[in-house]
Amino acid sequence: MACTHYAFDAKTSQFTVQAFAEGLAGIADHRPRFSVRDFSGELLFDRNNLLGGSLHLPAKTRSLDLMDDVSKHDRQSIDRVMFGEVLHPEVRFTSSRVVCGAVEENRYRTEISGTVLLNGVEQSQSIQEQLILSEGSLRAYGEFRLRQTDYGLNIASVAGGILRIKDDLKFVFFVVARELNRTEAATARA
Repeated sequence: MACTHYAFDAKTSQFTVQAFAEGLAGIADHRPRFSVRDFSGELLFDRNNLLGGSLHLPAKTRSLDLMDDVSKHDRQSIDRVMFGEVLHPEVRFTSSRVVCGAVEENRYRTEISGTVLLNGVEQSQSIQEQLILSEGSLRAYGEFRLRQTDYGLNIASVAGGILRIKDDLKFVFFVVARELNRTEAATARA
């Protein structure tokens, strides 16, 4: 059996980034969360070869949307810093190795190794996820972390440096993907 080709559905999936702030005691516990709205992805999976498969996941950083309830002024300040001083247009993950272990029928624990390309810097990254297969679709969920300084990114700060974002970012995802037919899969690979 050949690999089954799946395409992510960003509309029914959720992909978030959480930052952790440090600074004044009253606001040091603030953990801004952003939703990634514009991402796509392709997954090749073969339930008969659990050491194969691949994942390609590009995301547009301009699509980040602050999920927290903040004032209009604070939102504008955060957007100015994030999009003007910190982020670059796209981030991309490409797998180099996928290892699955069956947990039970149609459920897998997966470790995906690969690289993240951000700000022109490529770094190794490992993602652990749970994968659930259904007829014609799959769902995957998990989380991973990365350090902004590993990619040469500026650490964001607002209010004259009184509030500063920590180096570590936490990414959490729940993705839904649909199986592509042969014609769609051939087009996606082209």
